[in-house]
Amino acid sequence: MYSELLKNAYKRDYLPPQEQILLSIQGQNIGSMQNYVIISGLPKSGKSTFTTSIVASSFNTWDIFGMKLQTLPGRSRILYIDTESSEYDYYKHMSRIKNVANKDNIPIFFDSFCLRKEGPETIKLMIQAYLENTPDCSVIILDGLLDIVMNYNDEIECRKIVNWIKEITTLNNLLLIGILHTGKNEGKTLGHLGSNTDRWAQSTLAVKKEESGSFILESKFLRSSGGFIPIEIKYDIDQNKFVQVNSTIQDDKKIKHFTNYNDQDHNNTLNIIFENAKYFKYENLIVEISKIEKRGINFSKSYLKYLKEKNYISKNSQNEYFDYRKTI
Repeated sequence: MYSELLKNAYKRDYLPPQEQILLSIQGQNIGSMQNYVIISGLPKSGKSTFTTSIVASSFNTWDIFGMKLQTLPGRSRILYIDTESSEYDYYKHMSRIKNVANKDNIPIFFDSFCLRKEGPETIKLMIQAYLENTPDCSVIILDGLLDIVMNYNDEIECRKIVNWIKEITTLNNLLLIGILHTGKNEGKTLGHLGSNTDRWAQSTLAVKKEESGSFILESKFLRSSGGFIPIEIKYDIDQNKFVQVNSTIQDDKKIKHFTNYNDQDHNNTLNIIFENAKYFKYENLIVEISKIEKRGINFSKSYLKYLKEKNYISKNSQNEYFDYRKTI
C-alpha cells in the first residue's frame, strides 16, 4: 500500500499540462478534463433541451446560446448514454440534436447508446468497456445519473458512485456531464446522490421552466468560473425552433447597435464596468459587457473588439484589459 501511496506523491519538478476546458458558457470555464458537471432540474423542465444544444455545439465551430462543447485534438469522440427514453423518444431526441446542429447526419465521432433496460451495474460496466476500447473519447454525457444507483438515498452507495465518476474521469482524462433530476424541495438535487455530486462537481447547473413557457439555465455551484448570465430560451412557432430570449429593453440605447452609440453611451458602459476593478481578463470582461448591455455573448465579443479598436480600452503585458481613457 505504501508503494501505491508513493505513486501519488507531489513531484517537485513536475508541471502539469495547461488546463483543458471542454465545456464553456459565455467564455467561462464550466467543465475541464478530469472533472464532472451536473445539469439538474425537475422532470420536463428543459434539461434535455439544453443538453441537446450543448451536444449540437460540438458538431460545429460556433456556440449555441453561448454554450460550447469541444473535444481534444486526436480525442474527438463523445459518448452519449440515455438511460431513460423509450426507443421512439430516443430517436426523436437524436433527430432534435441533428436539427439544432443543422446537420443531416450524426457525425461519426459521436457514439450514443440507449440503455433503458439495463441495471446500474451493467450500465457502469458497459461504460468502462467502451472506454477501454475507445481511448479517443474525451467527453461522456450520462442522461441520467439516477439510473446508475439503486437507492439515491443510500449514503454509502451514492458516495461509491461519486468515487466511480472521479475514478473514470481521472484515469481516462475526460469530462463527464451528468443529468440529474431535482426534487420539489426548493429545487435540490435528489437525496444523497444529489448532495454528493454537488459536493465534488466542478459545476452544477440548474434548469427551470417559467410560467411563460420559457426555460432558463443558470449556475448553482461553480468552482472554476465567476459565473455567467442566465440563459433563457423559448420555442418560437414561426421559426420552428428554440430561440434565446433577450432581457427587457428599457431604453433606446439597447435597441441600437454599438456602432451607433455616441461617446456618452460608451462612457456610461465603461464607467460601470471599471468602477470596482481596474483590470479584466478577456472572458471576465465579456461577462461584464453582457450584464450591462443585456445582450448575448456574440454581441459582447464584437463590442469588446470595437472598444479596443477605438481606443476606449487596451491590454497590458499580462493580457488584462483596462480603461484606456484614464491614461490619456
